Amino acid sequence: MAGQEKTEKATPKKRRDARTKEGNVLQSKEVNTTFSLLGVFLTLSVVGPFMYVQLQSALRYFLSNVGSDFEANQLFLTQTALQILRYVVLIVGPILGVALLVGTIPTIFQTKGLFTMKPLKPKFSKLNPITGMKRFFSIQSFVNVIKGIIVISIIVTIVYLRVSELLPEIRKAPQWEIQQGVLFIAENVFSIVILIIIIFAFISAGDYVFSWWQYERKLKMSKQEIKDEYKQIEGDPKIKSKIKQKQLEVAQNRMMQEVPDSDVVVRNPTHYAVALRYDTERFFSAPKVVAKGQDELALKIIAVAEESGVPVTEDRPLARALHDTVKLGHDIPSALFTAVAAIFAELDTIRQKINVD
Repeated sequence: MAGQEKTEKATPKKRRDARTKEGNVLQSKEVNTTFSLLGVFLTLSVVGPFMYVQLQSALRYFLSNVGSDFEANQLFLTQTALQILRYVVLIVGPILGVALLVGTIPTIFQTKGLFTMKPLKPKFSKLNPITGMKRFFSIQSFVNVIKGIIVISIIVTIVYLRVSELLPEIRKAPQWEIQQGVLFIAENVFSIVILIIIIFAFISAGDYVFSWWQYERKLKMSKQEIKDEYKQIEGDPKIKSKIKQKQLEVAQNRMMQEVPDSDVVVRNPTHYAVALRYDTERFFSAPKVVAKGQDELALKIIAVAEESGVPVTEDRPLARALHDTVKLGHDIPSALFTAVAAIFAELDTIRQKINVD
């Protein structure tokens, strides 16, 4: 259907929800593999001699005890277990520690420190065989297979070419001393690993680009989804209109309650009506607008004023000026003092005449 095709880029809200609610972030596993491999290689380059010495020490320790009499009691077993643990930590520990650390750092950078258990939550949809078949024949699965074939082919080719090149020297291995053989193996293994790391770096760059493309494709939205999101954020225009209308009605009702307490209503003659009240207890104060409106609202103000016995006077220019220039609840400006004062003076004259009569 038109409008349902996901052709639009993801909105900032969509990206935030994908990250925080679903744990969906851009991440390439090949980048982690490359960094881990590089970290292990550098660790071997630095602490390799130390590990070799510890390996020799371990061999001497255990070979020296071969054939000797010993009593398999708890003390002996405990000492042997601790000694084995010590050598394992000294020989394998640096490699495992660096691999874990270097493998974690790229993940932190790629996910920007996000930690969530949501991707690990079980999804029953994954048990659906149809869904499983779709994943099996997806672009991601195809790329993973091709990538795996390429990686294995490259590694096998590099090892084969390197071993073929070193074959004449390998034939002389029986004549070497142990240290010479270990050094020969280490140097050539390192040279092979360097080539593999360089190739993995290019593969990781390509995999990251592909992961980015796939991530953006999954986040794409349809035009209808963008409209729905906008309504969710900004609110449905119909609901907002009803709320605004209700607020206006409440404000008008509150304003109409001020009309009976006003001193005079200035009208024009049906289009505008402004109710004024003058608080004589406020020093240096001016009359203020307590209600105003036009058309139907103006007629309501006039009707309430007449029912409440509030004087209503007609002054077209003044009514229009008061309505357009003075906010509700504010004092009239000095420019209108004279015109408003004349109306209040006229009202005082009428009241005095009524009192005399």
